[in-house]
Amino acid sequence: MLDGSAVGLSVEQDFSYTWRDLILYNLSVGAKQEELEYVYEKNLKAVPTFGVIPCTATFGTEPFSEQPLMPTRKIEGLRTDGTLHMDHKLVVNGPIPTEGKLHLKKVITAVYDRGEGKGAKINVDVIAENAAGDRVFTNTMGYLNRWSGGFGGPKVPESDIIIPDREADCKLNDAYPETAPLLYRLTGDTYPLHADPAFAKKAGFDRPIVHGLCSLGYACRMMIEALFPGEPERMLSIENQFRAVAMPGERFTLHVWRMGEKQAVFRMVRDSDGKAILDHGRMIWR
Repeated sequence: MLDGSAVGLSVEQDFSYTWRDLILYNLSVGAKQEELEYVYEKNLKAVPTFGVIPCTATFGTEPFSEQPLMPTRKIEGLRTDGTLHMDHKLVVNGPIPTEGKLHLKKVITAVYDRGEGKGAKINVDVIAENAAGDRVFTNTMGYLNRWSGGFGGPKVPESDIIIPDREADCKLNDAYPETAPLLYRLTGDTYPLHADPAFAKKAGFDRPIVHGLCSLGYACRMMIEALFPGEPERMLSIENQFRAVAMPGERFTLHVWRMGEKQAVFRMVRDSDGKAILDHGRMIWR
């Protein structure tokens, strides 16, 4: 049963990666030949959202788990089918090394009650430290569990990110290749929804869908190119809410509003119908 007693439950894991993993990730979020710092090992840099990879990775993990190792496994009787990734925040403490071994602590930091029949929101922090014990990055993942509402817990806080009621300062266009989820899953998130047509149909989709965190990676790379090109190490944090599903081959537009000197908010929309893929997004840089 899910209630406030779940807060503090944790698991630990190690995560190792090489420069090849970094380039694979950069390519999976749309890096192109002209973005040489992302696709060539000489002077290689990470698209900072590489920091989300250990959250759901199965590759490079110890102990290995066929599905992402999460502290929610420790909640007795919790039904986890139909879980939905609602929002995500990544805080980066400095340039992400091009290779390394990180120690991960995944801990439930909050549980919110959406009401009887409406589910519950579970926040999990994924904290990554290097061999010296220095924090490299921290993720906060917000999940909807459809089956656990009505236990009398605190309500879900509203986002403090406001999208301005005016034209975006810049609009950035791109498209997912048809192989987008097949490529992105090779970075570690091997959930069948992104590869198996039969599994996708059973889940209610016409075909495999693009990972939400893949869309966030596209947004991160594109905003860096527009706001502080060639210097991804300047990013401090990025966050967003996940909305409409994105499909391979779809075109999209990233709307960006500057909010001061080193902060911007964003929304990513599908060109086909104008529905938001990502919303209430914010990036902060140094």
